[in-house]
Amino acid sequence: MDTFEALACSGQRKEILNILSISPKSIKEISELTGISPPLVSRHLKKLGELGLVEKDNTRYILTDKGYFVHLALEKFRRIVRVLDKDPEFWEIHDFSGIPDEFKLRIDEIGDYEILRSDKDEVLKHYRVFSSIYTESEIVRLASAVFFPSHPKMFAEIAAKADVEVIIPLKALNTLKSEYKEELKQYLANGGKIYRNDDVRLTVIVTERALCMGFFLRDGKYDTESGLLSFDDTAIRWGFDLYNYFKKSALPVEY
Repeated sequence: MDTFEALACSGQRKEILNILSISPKSIKEISELTGISPPLVSRHLKKLGELGLVEKDNTRYILTDKGYFVHLALEKFRRIVRVLDKDPEFWEIHDFSGIPDEFKLRIDEIGDYEILRSDKDEVLKHYRVFSSIYTESEIVRLASAVFFPSHPKMFAEIAAKADVEVIIPLKALNTLKSEYKEELKQYLANGGKIYRNDDVRLTVIVTERALCMGFFLRDGKYDTESGLLSFDDTAIRWGFDLYNYFKKSALPVEY
């Protein structure tokens, strides 16, 4: 049995690791804190010791460096599950393949998010909340796989007073150039920047105030009825990092 299997099949061993991450404990202290009988605590500690996760220091047990690494990984896992369990339906019906794996592993950083849902007869209602945020922000970063007709004029105006960058795929860029020439010209004249990246398969709008996100449904249609919003500092940092991930492989657009 390897470390993963030994912990995956025993919540008690994970609980013991968590307790020892705080401070060294004796078998009696662990038993009192967990409600696990001393003989069973002893057996768990023996197994954890064989795996190199704990060691005995006089009468108490402590985590080894390996044990502390594993504890941190378990805490990371708990935080990720907590995020996904907050709104199971949202995470079940959407396609999250557009989030790179390295950012999936950091999904716990979106923190205490909220899912804004629009009524069936009023699509994109949640985007009014989003737009009220980024129209009043000083830094705005948008990476989107879809084209929003309201954005060209809105972002041209925002660029006059804020630091704005946009990443869109070729299809959206062609629409912008052919149908919104004046807005694009104004946007660039106001200092806005635009980049092309055909690998963006979601919508992320991040400002110094909030993270706003939209996704495709599993059937391939873009969800116009719900979006994710978080004001947590960790979420904002995650959002800027995600935007910069797409920017690294994007091409600047001139007009």
